Amino acid sequence: MRLPLLCLFIIAALLGAARAGEPFLKKNDVIALVGGEDMVVASEYGYLETRLAHALPDYHLRFRNLAWEGDTVYEQRRDLNFPTWEEALDKIGATVVICQFGAMESLDGPAEIGKFSSAYAALIQRFSGNGKRRFILITPSYFAQSSNRFSKDRMHVELERHLVGERESMRGYIQAISAFGANGPIVEGLPSLDEKQRATIRVVNAADFGVVDSAVQRDAIHLNQLGHRLLADRFCVDLGVTKEPHLEAPELEPLRQLVLAKNKLWFDYWRVENWAFLFGDRTNQPSSRDWRDPSKRWFPAEREEFIPLIEAKEKDIDALAAKLSQK
Repeated sequence: MRLPLLCLFIIAALLGAARAGEPFLKKNDVIALVGGEDMVVASEYGYLETRLAHALPDYHLRFRNLAWEGDTVYEQRRDLNFPTWEEALDKIGATVVICQFGAMESLDGPAEIGKFSSAYAALIQRFSGNGKRRFILITPSYFAQSSNRFSKDRMHVELERHLVGERESMRGYIQAISAFGANGPIVEGLPSLDEKQRATIRVVNAADFGVVDSAVQRDAIHLNQLGHRLLADRFCVDLGVTKEPHLEAPELEPLRQLVLAKNKLWFDYWRVENWAFLFGDRTNQPSSRDWRDPSKRWFPAEREEFIPLIEAKEKDIDALAAKLSQK
């Protein structure tokens, strides 16, 4: 009996090692981006998507940015009748969710880390779709340190007062975020996810790019263009997609321009300029209905015409990524 048992243990260990070595991203993954302003702007620069498309041209990854300025783990305000997280993620068929939270929340100070962890864990559970999605959590970047970064009106004096000790405070929040990941520390006293959920999570540490903070930020808080380029490199290296960063990659610029064109189409589809007329509280307005037949609404159908345009751009991205990877 001992030999068969030993064989079973060896087989289980080998299977576990094989799974551990598997790439986190899978072919045909649909990747949702959620978070605050930095995640919104990530699609406006397009570096992250460009790097991944170039590094994994045969994966045919699809990106849908659901982030919104001002979102925190505690609250994500949306217009009346806007789809819930569960509805939105199911509609796009998301298999991976890239999250970035913690920057604004860290201003609450170390005393609220437990509250932050609980709220983040609850949000991840909502996003998970009963365990069918994987997660990549990007930590926030440290706020830039400068005694004269703000004008000295009352609002900015108050803000600077709140930012005193921000680095130490954020360090605690980053540690709490890292605790959610498969290889992260178990932080005593903080809420945690179970082992099965943690196994679906990877953490990318974007806290420090090894350069002066103000060089990668446009307002001492949010990343500038260089910051987003560095974030894309850090993301790909940490996830094992590439071995070395490729900060200077002018040959990828045509690919990035295609990504930006696709992202603009997605933004116009997702962030409809007049949601109230689409599905909100003004759907009965005459201008929201067909002038020939008021019982019909033209706006919802017109919005869906964006989808084939987005898909066409994605095919162009796939084709160019494959061509560039052969060089």
